[in-house]
Amino acid sequence: MQELIECLSFEELEEFIESSEYAVVDFWAPWCAPCHILHRILQSVAPAYSKINFGRINTQNYPEAAEKYEIYGLPTLLLFRNGHVVDRIVGVVSKNYLVESLNRLIQ
Repeated sequence: MQELIECLSFEELEEFIESSEYAVVDFWAPWCAPCHILHRILQSVAPAYSKINFGRINTQNYPEAAEKYEIYGLPTLLLFRNGHVVDRIVGVVSKNYLVESLNRLIQ
């Protein structure tokens, strides 16, 4: 069962992405109400995707991560395959949309 991993630092984020065949990173901030909604949706779907590693990074604490990955709105999910961004989801999306995006990632 996959769970969301709280990325503690920018350096850990880089290692997380590079060491995962498939990774989803949630860029969020504590003051962002939509971020909390998307977090609940991610928590509900993550257990079904054992091939995907899920992580989060607080952009308030690590603005360099937001800058590097050109995060201009929160929440933003970046979907990575072998260390490369293959999809970007900005804002809160439905569970069905997220599932479709995750299925495309691992196909």
